[in-house]
Amino acid sequence: MDVVYGMCVQWLLRCVLFLESLPFLQSKDVTMVIGEVGGAVTIPCTSDLCENHLVFMYVQRPGSNGNNPRFINGYHTNKRLYPKEYTNRTHVDPRQRTMKLWSILPSDEGLYECHIQYQTKKKQENIQLNVTANYSIPIVTVACDNVSCLVTCSSDSGYPRRDIEWSPNPPLNQSHWRVVNSSDVTDPVSMLFSVFSSISVNCSSGPRLNLSCAVGGALSQEHTVYGEEAARPAERVQLTCRNLDS
Repeated sequence: MDVVYGMCVQWLLRCVLFLESLPFLQSKDVTMVIGEVGGAVTIPCTSDLCENHLVFMYVQRPGSNGNNPRFINGYHTNKRLYPKEYTNRTHVDPRQRTMKLWSILPSDEGLYECHIQYQTKKKQENIQLNVTANYSIPIVTVACDNVSCLVTCSSDSGYPRRDIEWSPNPPLNQSHWRVVNSSDVTDPVSMLFSVFSSISVNCSSGPRLNLSCAVGGALSQEHTVYGEEAARPAERVQLTCRNLDS
């Protein structure tokens, strides 16, 4: 009895150490796992490692409306399973009850079902894989005339789609600047996003303004635009927009 208890304790210890290394969050019904495009992720099918009599386990993705599930990979004690589409991108570890997925694609995002059969019971675990890809450092371009500056920010190769956020310094009243364009393009092959945003800055906003933009944690360099007082006929004074970085 003591030997069996000791073996179970060892299994539990291995389970705790293993789970601490996995990037996932456990909710009541679904385990959330995050993977990065091009990287690898481990999908945990169960934490019940003390149950030794595993007959089979397999991972599948449910189809639309729960119909026509797609087999990903699995393990069976009496026969070999062939994952077909995922042969070169997955590996099942029956001892740890996990499946490793690598070369992650945006299309891999979604719900996964783990079906496990022991000698005396069945289990099903649901895992939600969320896929991310870091956006490139945003590029800022500035084009000015005598009235305003058009400032454009662009960033590539990110996932999922994110909005560009602008940071004027000092902060501006909304009446001094406005968004004139916001768009995105999806690469048909990689399914990654390129995002764009353009704002128009009024020269009356002040003598000097620092602008930067950010997309999902990627931050651009600051660009400076400022208004310069220029004498005009009849002693009229107005602000002329200039791009200090050009």
